[in-house]
Amino acid sequence: MSSEAEKKFGDLKPFYTSEQLEKFDKLRNLPYEKKLEMSHEIIQEAFRRFKRLAVACSFGKDSVAVLHMVRQYDPNILVVFSNTGVEMRETLEYRDFLVKEWNLNYIEAKPQWTFWRIVKRFGYPATRFMTKEKMRLIKEGKVGKDSIPKCCELLKEQPAREIFRKKHIECVFFGITWDESYNRKWTIIRYGTLFYHKSHRHWKCYPIGYWNTADVWRYIEENNIPVNPAYEKVDRVGCITCTAYKDWEKDMAKLYPGLYRKIARDLGRPTLDDFLGGGKFGKKDSRRDK
Repeated sequence: MSSEAEKKFGDLKPFYTSEQLEKFDKLRNLPYEKKLEMSHEIIQEAFRRFKRLAVACSFGKDSVAVLHMVRQYDPNILVVFSNTGVEMRETLEYRDFLVKEWNLNYIEAKPQWTFWRIVKRFGYPATRFMTKEKMRLIKEGKVGKDSIPKCCELLKEQPAREIFRKKHIECVFFGITWDESYNRKWTIIRYGTLFYHKSHRHWKCYPIGYWNTADVWRYIEENNIPVNPAYEKVDRVGCITCTAYKDWEKDMAKLYPGLYRKIARDLGRPTLDDFLGGGKFGKKDSRRDK
C-alpha cells in the first residue's frame, strides 16, 4: 500500500508521475462498494503493521465516518480531539454526546496559544493559495504568508502531535478525502493513503482518501451514524473564526454577525451593515425614491 515515495513525505517534490495520477483517477472513480472495501483493507493493513494507533477526530462528518469504521477493529482505540477554543457550540455538544454514546477512549489536546493571540502576531488565516487577494492582504500585513495557517499549526496540529508523542503513537487515522481541498488531493496523489510523515514523526492513514463528499454522507446514512447538528446550518464544520476557506464570509455573517463585523473591519472588507443597507453597498438612494 506504500512505496518509497510515500515514506519520504518530508522531501516534498513539485512533480507527480503519470502512474500516480492514473492510479488516483482509477481509485477515486471506483463504485462506492469497492471504495468501502478498499477502505477496510487500508485500515486492516495499518493494524497489521502497527501496535499503537490513534484516530484524530474533529467530530466533523469525515473523521466520524473514519472513527466508526476503525472502531470495528478496536473499539478502545485512542481518540484525540484538538480543541482550538473557537469551535462551534454544536460541535462541542455533539462531541460530548458521542464520547458518551460510543464510550470513546477520548483525550483532548489543548493549545498553549489562543486564536486572538495568533492573529495579533501572525494575522488572520488566509487561503493556502497565493491569490491576488492574499498577496494584497500579506502586503498590508493583515494575513500571514505561510501555506498552512498558523492557527491550524498552533491550535490543532502541534497539541495533537504532542499527545501522539507522549502516547508513543505510531500511526494516526485521519478523516481526509481527496475532494476537500487542492492540497489534500495532491498529497493523496503523491503519497497514497498510508505514509510516513517525516517532520511529524508518525505514519498517517487516510482510509477514505479516495472518497468524495457523497460517499461520506452515504456511509453515515447507511450506518445510522448520529450527525453533528452544525451541518443543519453550514456545509463545513470547523473553527468559527476561520477566514481560510471559500465561503467563510457567508457562513460567519449568517451565524456570528458580531464576529463577522469585527473581522471584516480588521480585514478591510464590507461589513454586515453594508450588506443589510447600513453602508455604501446597501444604502438606498433616497433621491431615486422621490
